[in-house]
Amino acid sequence: MTMEASTRFCDQCGATNRSDARFCYSCGQPQMVHASTATGLLTTSHQLKQRYTILEKLGQGGFGAVYKMEDTLFGNAIRAVKEMGMRGLDPQETREAIASFKHEAQLLASLNHPHLPRIYDHFEERGRWYLVMDYIEGETLDKRLASALDGKLPLTDAIQIGLQLCDVLDYLHAHQPPIVFRDLKPDNVMLAANDHLYLIDFGIARFFKPGQAKDTISLGTPGYASPEQYGRMQTTIRSDIYSLGATLHHAITGINPGSTPFLFQPLDLDTQSPGNAELEALITQMLEMKEAKRPQDAHAVAEELRNIQRLRANRQGFAPPLGPRPHVTMKLQETLVVSQEGDGDYTSISEAIEHATPGTLVMVRAGVYSEHVLLDRDVQIIGNGPREQIILESQDQHTITIRTEHASISGLTIRCQVGEQGESYNALHIPEGELFIENCEISSESSTCVAIYGEGTRPTIRYCNIYYSPASGIAVYQKAEGIIEYCDISGHAQHGLYIAEDGNPTLRHCTLHYNQQHGLLVQDWGRGTLEDCELHHNAKAAAAIVNQGSPLLLRCKLHHNEGSGLEIQQKGRGSFQDCDIFANAGDNVRITTGGTPYLYLCKIHDGQGYGVAIEEQGLGIIEYCDIFANAHANVLIASSGEPNIRYCKIREGLQSGIVAITNGRGTIERCTITGNAHQPLNLAPESQVVLNANVF
Repeated sequence: MTMEASTRFCDQCGATNRSDARFCYSCGQPQMVHASTATGLLTTSHQLKQRYTILEKLGQGGFGAVYKMEDTLFGNAIRAVKEMGMRGLDPQETREAIASFKHEAQLLASLNHPHLPRIYDHFEERGRWYLVMDYIEGETLDKRLASALDGKLPLTDAIQIGLQLCDVLDYLHAHQPPIVFRDLKPDNVMLAANDHLYLIDFGIARFFKPGQAKDTISLGTPGYASPEQYGRMQTTIRSDIYSLGATLHHAITGINPGSTPFLFQPLDLDTQSPGNAELEALITQMLEMKEAKRPQDAHAVAEELRNIQRLRANRQGFAPPLGPRPHVTMKLQETLVVSQEGDGDYTSISEAIEHATPGTLVMVRAGVYSEHVLLDRDVQIIGNGPREQIILESQDQHTITIRTEHASISGLTIRCQVGEQGESYNALHIPEGELFIENCEISSESSTCVAIYGEGTRPTIRYCNIYYSPASGIAVYQKAEGIIEYCDISGHAQHGLYIAEDGNPTLRHCTLHYNQQHGLLVQDWGRGTLEDCELHHNAKAAAAIVNQGSPLLLRCKLHHNEGSGLEIQQKGRGSFQDCDIFANAGDNVRITTGGTPYLYLCKIHDGQGYGVAIEEQGLGIIEYCDIFANAHANVLIASSGEPNIRYCKIREGLQSGIVAITNGRGTIERCTITGNAHQPLNLAPESQVVLNANVF
């Protein structure tokens, strides 16, 4: 049985179309032939290119999925394949992404190094792109540290890992132009047999272009990413040196730097032991905030690590100082320090911004800064200390207003307080630009924590806690977009995330919980994509889709909410794929008043109400879902509800499998309906449900 969805949703307007439609019936937008470009949905035994057989999914991330598979053309050799999708991109961005993928695949295929996995093939199939590479049996350095005593490695092991990483970085940096990895961290270091090391996941690697002043995107992982990666200055090979230093610091101390980026505790080594003082000095130099103060390149780091090895082996001698080696000429960043103690350049953030030139790094030391910040130029604002000690707050104004195309903020606590005038203001007000904000605490006593609106507005928000407001945590509307990743959104009087008026953000790996209304509300033509998110313990529904709202949810968990898990009403639409919807106090899925969702490959189970309730002219297509163990009937069709339910398992319900009453309609086709406490079908005489090829 193939698992092809019979409908798809138009990426332009959200209308439901046949899977083979070439044009959207509603807006005329050309449609790809295949139903979904989402990643991570391939199942065991699925075959790619009539050659590669999927064995299991190894992992899933915002940029795609990774599978273990057999290459039937070469004796069922075990390989890994990385799957990448182009969903959410406009036509020009799609063309650029495809060209970039082809270029990256060709580049990686041309690389040959013992610490890099080999690339065997790359191809496109059904709107997704695939990269076939070595399958590496082993564990990541991150997992090795998690299982190690006190979370750290013996110095001998850490130095050996450092030397192997220097070897592969030196190879990449020697490429013309140099290849900057940009996301070196323990999770991207694979340790195979005999601790042979592989550098994996080239998802954000880029070329260093001497004539280019800025990067196109800002990415990396907090704690391991260099300061320059938080802004728009181009990352260079010394960004990788910083990340290598952070990785070695983690391996030696057992302290994950993500909790306090840019603040590294001493290694706490016995300085009387030969080599330890030199190792401390080396890692301190690698972690310098200014690029020019770091070691020149990976070769210089390797030379010093080998010298430290000799000192440790011989218990004598001394290390020569690191000398400069000519490599790539870099533009140095201006740095301004903000300190309330008067020992910096300025005592307020606004004053520093007023005197900053584009590209300036503004370091903010601990203190409570009571001011409104107008961010009107391309600067990087970075907290120099624990973020809970660096507080920016205001009242009777938005705390931060963005009026620039590019800027970045990291490591602050941002609060908006109730003012004397009683007006509503936001902690972070983003009407334009591509702000990059990371590792911040954001709250508001006045209105929404983060307001994103206006066509062309595309901020990136990562690793932030967004909590406690009298409105919503994040509001995205008026054609704004944006990327929101690894954020905790909780405790809001209204919704965790509100999307409306053609707002179209992308959320990945976020948690929306303990909000006093819905975790997610999409209405008034709002769209958006949520991947690998968790929505739980909200006072109403986990996700409510109303009035032409049409989001895409992939691999999300919707559970333990006081209302429904998923509520679609008033002509709400959307696509919900590979989601786990369970243990909600209301119906796990509730579709009413012209709601027309598409559910594919979802698990819908253990709800206190119905598994899926389609009532009051609710519509929709439900395919390849597993609906089981719900307290009431697994499926209720009533009051002119008319779904199409196909290829589903409807099982082990505490009452009937399917109940159709009060003019319930629809089609139940090729479903397996077994093990329910009452009868598999309870169809009232007035119901008009069509049954076709079901198994009981």
